[in-house]
Amino acid sequence: MIEENRKNRQLRLIYADFTYSTYNLKKMTIALSKDMTINQTISNSQLSENDVKGKTHCPTISSSSTKKYINILLFGESGVGKSTFINAFANYLYFQTLDQAQQEKPIVIIPVSFTMTINDIFDEKIIKFGDIDSNENHNNLGQSVTQKCQCYVFDISQDKKLCIIDTPGFGDTRGDNQDNLNMEEIFSFLHNIPYLNGICLLFKPEILELHPYFYSCFTQLFDYFGENIRDYIIFCFTNARSTFFAPGNTRTLLKTFFDSFPIKNIPFEKNNTFCFDSEAFRYLVALQNSIEFDPNERNEFEQSWLRSVIESKRFRNFLCNQHSYRKNIQWQSIKHAQFQIKNMIRPILETLRNHLRNIILYNSNSCIKLQATHTKQSTMICYAYNRHPKNYGAIWIMPDHLHYSPDMCTSGEQKPIKYTLNYEFLNQKVDESIKELKSEHDNLYVTCAKFSYFLMKTSSNSKENPFLSDINRIIHEEKYICRTQTMNDLNRQLLNRLEELKIKYEEYLHTIKSSSDDLTLSGIYNLIKSTYKISMIKIQLNAINKYQQTLVLNNQHEVFIDKTCS
Repeated sequence: MIEENRKNRQLRLIYADFTYSTYNLKKMTIALSKDMTINQTISNSQLSENDVKGKTHCPTISSSSTKKYINILLFGESGVGKSTFINAFANYLYFQTLDQAQQEKPIVIIPVSFTMTINDIFDEKIIKFGDIDSNENHNNLGQSVTQKCQCYVFDISQDKKLCIIDTPGFGDTRGDNQDNLNMEEIFSFLHNIPYLNGICLLFKPEILELHPYFYSCFTQLFDYFGENIRDYIIFCFTNARSTFFAPGNTRTLLKTFFDSFPIKNIPFEKNNTFCFDSEAFRYLVALQNSIEFDPNERNEFEQSWLRSVIESKRFRNFLCNQHSYRKNIQWQSIKHAQFQIKNMIRPILETLRNHLRNIILYNSNSCIKLQATHTKQSTMICYAYNRHPKNYGAIWIMPDHLHYSPDMCTSGEQKPIKYTLNYEFLNQKVDESIKELKSEHDNLYVTCAKFSYFLMKTSSNSKENPFLSDINRIIHEEKYICRTQTMNDLNRQLLNRLEELKIKYEEYLHTIKSSSDDLTLSGIYNLIKSTYKISMIKIQLNAINKYQQTLVLNNQHEVFIDKTCS
């Protein structure tokens, strides 16, 4: 390929991702140029993960680019125009005038679709521009157009790239439950983002009242990021031409809201407030769809474009001077700790179960080695499916049964999963001594109890105990194995030890609840840190991190703009 590139500088490498294809790709044929005599046919099974390269530079993981990435989280009510705002902002940065944008090809970061009233009899026409994106749902009025978090990356200066994280809008017509699910989706996506430079709240300037869910949304933001995030909040107003590029009545509503909000001193000044008019960009898109306007309308949009260009440059300069709000330094909160712990439930409990297996196998000079592999996006594990235990030495283990779509199982006993477990039977003892295994086992059930207490105390549903639910599930699996397999002596020992574990766990949890000692947030973070170091847990958490990295990469779009940002 290097030699080919030397011969032909116009050569481009095309990346095709068949990860979610419903068809099995058995063969891949690479057709080389006519100057080369070898044709290669590679079996799909021969391709390793290392053979597949990432689609783009990733601002959140590692990049060979010397440019600094500015990560901005974009929040707003469903229908406020977040996706249109991103498109408009990019065009205002790259085109000084409406004439220049019309003469050259407009920049479309995200596909555009909107309804416009035309002519004197108010006919409506759907305006579309850009390639169709399955993540953008324009068909259901009131539902969030953006279905999942997406990263959009483009240059905003010679040495900086802007990464805007577009989020599902709140105030979805499907209700508060969907809004809560959207917030969970956002926080889960942020798990692999090491820092933010700002949270951009997008509004229209003349709303009559704030959406009822805004209070919950705003509260959850502070719960997750901590109080220090107040200094990283940015206010952006779109469709501001009608209010002479001012925040309008919405500013008064927000001021009243902040006066009653528990966290005070949230900056809301000219410095972190920006007003744009996305209508000028919509006008440009309409022109591309051959919609005609009278000269007076064009003059208004030309002036609006010029004003938005000035504001976009001010916004760009503000972002370029923003410091990073880094995870694990400033970014510590109850909500963030909850997410960390929930990610650790399965790794901890599967480690406990495998410790017990290896304690049972210790005297027979054998052990079970646990392996974890990250799954594809939208993978579900089903616990109701009639799974068949597999034999490893003299012990039986229930394999994971996976679905690759939420709609493939109707049992109601499925849950999202980020990694799958595999096992290897070895005719050798584990590296740890029996004393070390038992000590780590005892420390882990105590850790489970402390994490459970923290989750129950800080959750809106104080009776929900996800650790106990999963302990019961594990016990149920072992009972099923003992019931269906005749040679089950070791599994019966494992079942007895798991039931003992449950009793000890519940007793210690009761002790914590009865104690006057409180678990501090810093203490919880220290416990998370020490638990991560346990090798068997670390293997599983690394698989979760790999899943999160893949999630970010698969939802990242880097737009290469063939012109210089003004």
